[in-house]
Amino acid sequence: MSFKGFAKKFTACLLALVIVLFNTSVGAAEKTAKLRSCLETVHMYQVFPIDFITSMAAESPSRFKDNYDDRYMAFTGQIRFGSVSDNHKSVKVYGPNHYIEVDTSEQQVKNIAGLLKPGDYVTVYGQVDGKEVDAEYLYINPDFEFPSLQYVFYPDMVVEGETITDLAPDGHVSFSLPADWKDDYVMGRLTNNGVNGYQFFLNAIHPQNLNYAENFYIFYFTYETYLNPVKKNPDSADVRDIEGLVIKNILGVLSGDFKVDIQGIKRQDGAKLDYCTTVYKPADGNDYRLEFVFKPDSTGFVCMLYLYYPNDGAVSHLREVSYVINSIKN
Repeated sequence: MSFKGFAKKFTACLLALVIVLFNTSVGAAEKTAKLRSCLETVHMYQVFPIDFITSMAAESPSRFKDNYDDRYMAFTGQIRFGSVSDNHKSVKVYGPNHYIEVDTSEQQVKNIAGLLKPGDYVTVYGQVDGKEVDAEYLYINPDFEFPSLQYVFYPDMVVEGETITDLAPDGHVSFSLPADWKDDYVMGRLTNNGVNGYQFFLNAIHPQNLNYAENFYIFYFTYETYLNPVKKNPDSADVRDIEGLVIKNILGVLSGDFKVDIQGIKRQDGAKLDYCTTVYKPADGNDYRLEFVFKPDSTGFVCMLYLYYPNDGAVSHLREVSYVINSIKN
């Protein structure tokens, strides 16, 4: 398998954009890979009414298990007399007609469960485990109401999305775009050298940050464009070789002795992703963090790059980026 003019065709695609954005800040930056940490430790929950969940489970237990077991959900219900077990390790949370048994045995959650009183309302954030939900967080008497089926992050961040389906030429790739990303000051197209995708200048979104770069790029890379011959099903080694060349081209480093460390990580739903992170130091002497995430399929892969100056004040939209990555279907 060889690469058809890969370096020549691809180098100009993102490199110029990245270098321009690298010159927006000064000072030292910490080198934590914030996106990977968010993907692996910060869960996104889909909101369901309690009666809807219990109806689905009762209608077809096997289908409910197939579709919802291990899924992360959030729901709000009422505490009644006898809801909380004596040891605070289990709580029944009531909807209008039914209740859900919630496992609150994790110490931090158990402490909160011990504060619940009849008449309280509680929002549960947890993971479905058979007929009950293992709680990760409890929020007592919330002053907000989540829209059903929306995705939320604890405690009260709602991400409303719009489905985008034009990333791949044949339309088989889709992802959800946060509503406030669809703005002329934020969103732009990538069309260089036949690579179709989007770029998002996240520091233009509230809270705006004119001092630090925070950007996200997403595009679809087809094997057919650059592989000769094209394998019907490139194996993981082939795919990672291509991903490594994509990274080198974006960085402007095409020498064979530059090592790219691509690792496997898992998305919240268990989908496998390829991942690589590096620190880039341009001529201005600043350190910048680049985190690459790839989601391969049989014809190519979705490539994402999260670029930022990794101080806490410069990274304001990390969870929205995680939401996009978790939404990709290909």
